[in-house]
Amino acid sequence: MKQPKSFVFAHDIIFSGVKQESSLLAERRFKETGESLFDELVFDEEYLIKFRELFFDGQSEVTAVLSPYMRDVPTEAEVFNEKDFFESRDYAFVLMMPEDFNSHLMRPVNIKIREYFIAYIMYRWLETKLPQEAATYKGRADEALSKVKTFSNILSKPLRRKHGFW
Repeated sequence: MKQPKSFVFAHDIIFSGVKQESSLLAERRFKETGESLFDELVFDEEYLIKFRELFFDGQSEVTAVLSPYMRDVPTEAEVFNEKDFFESRDYAFVLMMPEDFNSHLMRPVNIKIREYFIAYIMYRWLETKLPQEAATYKGRADEALSKVKTFSNILSKPLRRKHGFW
């Protein structure tokens, strides 16, 4: 029997993570003239529409990686409305995991998905501003998504195939 596992990634929590990450980076970056880049690099409430766009884009990547476990879960049509910040704010989904899935890996999967969202949004935010830092965040995002896929495929029992000599 399959085990349903629920996930919710709150808009506000991911946004806070991105804002904090961008603030930590921005406070250490200066122009050649010595002026701070803080105002240019911080991803704050001024960019909520861009955040939603990138958050939804990241959701499509996570959904693609975890889709083998989502096939039995009915979904409703999603409408992207960039003006309505009270609709479709959070990313919620249910995975139908195999019976022999290592349940203790749900927390690491959750952590890596959160890490992916923050790194992915930072990568996209910085790709035209600071390409070298963007490449670092891209690497982090790719690594986190790869670990999501790896962790979600670990079973508690080894996969055994029936042998047929004939």
